[in-house]
Amino acid sequence: MKRMITLALVIGFAFSAATQAGLILVVSDSYAPGDASNTDHCDDPLVGFLQSLGHTVDTSGMGKAMREGANSPWAVGNEAKLAALNNADLVFVSRRTDSGKYDADRKGWNELATPVILMSGYLTRGGGNNKWGWHTSGSGNAALTEDSIVVEAGQEGHAFLTGLMSPVDAFDWPGDPAEAPKALYLPNTDGTSAGTVVGTFDGRDALLDIPAGTDLDALNGSTDKYGVTGARRAFLGHWGYDNPGTYDFDDFVTDAGGLLMANVVAEMIPEPATIALLGFGALALVRRKR
Repeated sequence: MKRMITLALVIGFAFSAATQAGLILVVSDSYAPGDASNTDHCDDPLVGFLQSLGHTVDTSGMGKAMREGANSPWAVGNEAKLAALNNADLVFVSRRTDSGKYDADRKGWNELATPVILMSGYLTRGGGNNKWGWHTSGSGNAALTEDSIVVEAGQEGHAFLTGLMSPVDAFDWPGDPAEAPKALYLPNTDGTSAGTVVGTFDGRDALLDIPAGTDLDALNGSTDKYGVTGARRAFLGHWGYDNPGTYDFDDFVTDAGGLLMANVVAEMIPEPATIALLGFGALALVRRKR
């Protein structure tokens, strides 16, 4: 019954407004659909999901193409990569990213004048951690003893939660632990997150809304390390891809979890880009492989 109610909400919301699609650049260590150079295609469903929302997806940031060093968008000779990031309506940083390969460019990512959605809890680390500083502490495993994101008091009407009620049953872990991911990697409970905490999972911050102009150095007590957010930022924690090539982005994600992701994408893209067309993408996540 709960599943049917969710589907009804999704379908109704899909037709709530006429909209215009945006350009989303995906950053991932998984390889792009159709790229036969590597077998890691865990984020093919992510690309399909975003396309099903009506968006155009730029996959030039996939396949480790935006890692620090020679591939860095901020390295001399890679001006086209930086231009692609700046020209996008939204940058979507997948959970399938090795956080140690993106931290040297932290100020560039933070000060980018394009909205960013981040799904890697590892990259939220701040304080003494050399990541992106969206949180003042480290990150760690959130146990998979529950499957819901609990909405913080006062955040029930947040745009990220359109058509949803607390708790959001975002995941459906299999009964056999051997078939499940290890954990969700989320900010530790001994620190403070930037922006507004919209929802938590296992007591850890799992859904954040960070406005443009947030001074991440002031948050972390640092100087010229993390920078100031150049546009709006959102963190939505996603489970880990423990076996690349076996697990996919949409495994263990429910209809409600799909609608939550679609809401965040729509809200993060500036007008006049997509505000709705969300239901189609959420419906694409209806199939659950496990």
